[in-house]
Amino acid sequence: MRASRGMGAINPKKMKAGGKVFKSHMMYDKKTGKAVKAPTMAKHLELKKKGYGHTKPTKMKAGGSVKDACYKKVKASYKVFPSAYASGAIAKCRKKKAGK
Repeated sequence: MRASRGMGAINPKKMKAGGKVFKSHMMYDKKTGKAVKAPTMAKHLELKKKGYGHTKPTKMKAGGSVKDACYKKVKASYKVFPSAYASGAIAKCRKKKAGK
C-alpha cells in the first residue's frame, strides 16, 4: 500500500489557528506600496502590526484617473459618458465609500 500525498511532518511554525498550514505570501505597505514576503506566521503578524496589508495599492496612471468600482458602476448606468451628471455620480459614490 502506498502512502498518500502530503502526509509528511508539518512544521509547527507554519501552522495557523485552527490547524491549517500557513502559506507564504506577499504583504504591501499601504503608504509606500513596498512589497515584503511573509514566509512565517510570526513575520505575517509583525508586518500586520506595522500596517501592511494583503492588497497591492493602486497607483495613479499617467492619465490621472483610476478606474475603480464607482467608475465602472456609473459608466454602466449612464448612456452619455463622460458627462457632468456622470462625473457627479462618481464623486458622490466615492464620497460614500470614503465615509465607511
